[in-house]
Amino acid sequence: MKWAIRDLLNPVATRSLLYGADPFDLEYILKKIDNIKVKSGKQIQGIWLDEWHAKIDRYAQLRDEAEAKGNKISAKAYAKMVTQCHYACFMINIEDLEHKTEIYKGLEESYKRYIKLCKNKIEYVEIDTKFGKIPAYIHYPDSGRKTDYPVVITYSGIGSCKEELEMLAAPLNERGVAVITPDMPGAGAAIIHNNIKCGGKQIEAAFDGIYKFIKNHKKLNEKNIANFGLCMGGGYAFRASVKNPKVKACVSLFPLLMNFADQGNIPVWMKRGKWSSYQYADDYLEGMRTLEEGTHKADFLMVYSSDDNWMTPEASQKLLDKAQGYKESIHIQDKPAYVSEETIMHAMPVGEQYHWVKHIAADFIAERLNGGNK
Repeated sequence: MKWAIRDLLNPVATRSLLYGADPFDLEYILKKIDNIKVKSGKQIQGIWLDEWHAKIDRYAQLRDEAEAKGNKISAKAYAKMVTQCHYACFMINIEDLEHKTEIYKGLEESYKRYIKLCKNKIEYVEIDTKFGKIPAYIHYPDSGRKTDYPVVITYSGIGSCKEELEMLAAPLNERGVAVITPDMPGAGAAIIHNNIKCGGKQIEAAFDGIYKFIKNHKKLNEKNIANFGLCMGGGYAFRASVKNPKVKACVSLFPLLMNFADQGNIPVWMKRGKWSSYQYADDYLEGMRTLEEGTHKADFLMVYSSDDNWMTPEASQKLLDKAQGYKESIHIQDKPAYVSEETIMHAMPVGEQYHWVKHIAADFIAERLNGGNK
């Protein structure tokens, strides 16, 4: 075999780093995993969870001590570290639904603790849809006391959560834009607490509910709006823009449309298993064809990679060709660092470049919503 045990965790490591996990913490834990003598998925999972929880305990103590002393900057930093460690645990594909729920609750609660320490207002909301309530956060660029905020809706796909979407919200907040980060059907609290599964009808209902929510919100400007998504959320962003002609901009980072993707390269853990089955609606693949319908004239930016093993450049080009307005694309040609023949993943090629791509994406949106003067 050409791969080391740690290679099994390449996708998890990549997403943990994207969310801000400390690279030295990550390397420390990966070295612990390297020392496993017998290849065992349960043993890898056990070490990963135990070691991250040890770091959670340490950073939580530092957070509490800093908060007690009134050191708000330190308290916020340690609170974010706690959330990042919980997120690393959430990324593991655990088959035990009760255990998965317990892990997510830890992430959920630590994130609530963290946002209380943020200077900008981050407000928890619930958005009504035909299939139930979609939990979400509104990330304001400031105290949230103004009106008519330009607003971006962010999207992700299966296995994600609204807490992770802060990484999309932050660069837009810096540019004076409010951001809604929803748990889309099949993701985060939408599936874990409200049992809203991922399917075409559920996703369409989520788009309708989010737009209605913005229309009725006193602080958000429904005429100054954009969509921003990554992975499956990149496909969602495109379809959401199709459904609303008021949308001024759409950005899709390594967009995934399941019916465009190479089904042979979709990993087994996404196709079956207790956790995967729990997230998907019965007519999932057929229902997802809805996302292919229609086109839009909003300004469109797409970022894609030749090393994406689910969406080929040709498949990505199909989505770009559908857009009828002004459009740009960025072709990532850097080879992924966290990669092996067996574990290269769809999100990794562009995800590893997000640290610089995010500024291009945020500027693209901000220029269209507020003239880029932030």
